[in-house]
Amino acid sequence: MESTTEHQFPNPSIKGLTRSVLVTGGAGYVGSHCCKFLSKNGFIPVTIDRDLKRSTKPVAFGPSFDINLPQEINRVDEVVKRYNITSCIHFAGSASVAQSIKNPSEYYKNNTITTIVLLDKLKELGIKTFIYSSSAAVYGNPGLKKCNESDICKPINPYGASKLMMEQILKDYHKAYDISSVGLRYFNAAGADPDAEVGELRNRETHIIPLAINASRQLKTFYINGDNFPTEDGTCVRDYVHVMDLADAHVKALNYANKNLVCEQINLGSSTPVSNKQLLDTIQKHTGKMNIVIRDGRVGDPAYLVADITKAKQILKWEPTQSSIDNVVATAVKWYNKTHKSDIQ
Repeated sequence: MESTTEHQFPNPSIKGLTRSVLVTGGAGYVGSHCCKFLSKNGFIPVTIDRDLKRSTKPVAFGPSFDINLPQEINRVDEVVKRYNITSCIHFAGSASVAQSIKNPSEYYKNNTITTIVLLDKLKELGIKTFIYSSSAAVYGNPGLKKCNESDICKPINPYGASKLMMEQILKDYHKAYDISSVGLRYFNAAGADPDAEVGELRNRETHIIPLAINASRQLKTFYINGDNFPTEDGTCVRDYVHVMDLADAHVKALNYANKNLVCEQINLGSSTPVSNKQLLDTIQKHTGKMNIVIRDGRVGDPAYLVADITKAKQILKWEPTQSSIDNVVATAVKWYNKTHKSDIQ
């Protein structure tokens, strides 16, 4: 499926590069926000995604193609040549810790093998700038301290392991094939586009913020995992980074990797610890009181996962501006209210 919208953009600021960017998974949560941000900043995001026909979020920020990777990898040739694409942002993959433990095969296939197939195709087509969605899950269980990129990575679930494998592969591709890459280690992507054009909306939701908002709006009991962690209030602590701050970081990483032959891994987070209890208190501030039941923590869940973002500030000149937990929740509630009008009690 291809959109027919035509775009006119200024000449590229970097000699030899076009403003067309291949965005895999551009119909997904972070991908759709990034496509909007790319479009607003003079790029043409060219989306390939296997879920376009089933997606509940329209892709409206550039041309889009329903391509199933890796089976239809050869269809990428035509897309790249048509739009003279010289760079790629890779969002497509599987991203649930719990599901990765139940079905590791899917995660190694989608997150590692498919990405290798894509990289080889890009290399064949002469594309040597690659921005990769990695994850804070590569750190495993780092203890009660902020994660730094220099820390030894010991993932405790297949999701994190699949992402760490790709980081190593990118290091090898950098040395052998001059692939310039930035692996962005997301912490907890959250919130929604302040304009409410796009947001977090899946057929099977797994993220705590939209699940809690939904439970509150429908007057249902909400169950949270974790009353046995060595944290201040006994619940696990996370770092929530607004999805539009993430989109901004991707554009900065794209420009950096275009201008420099690099292979970097960079944390993206707010660097502000928020416990599950604190998060639910904030959600209730925006949605009203809800009934909450706390259960034991899940297998594969670290107690504390918060980013040190010094490297992102230094290298990308990036700093989160929309990632206060109140703004994260407020924009998520605004998006929910728009998309679930008939469900609100």
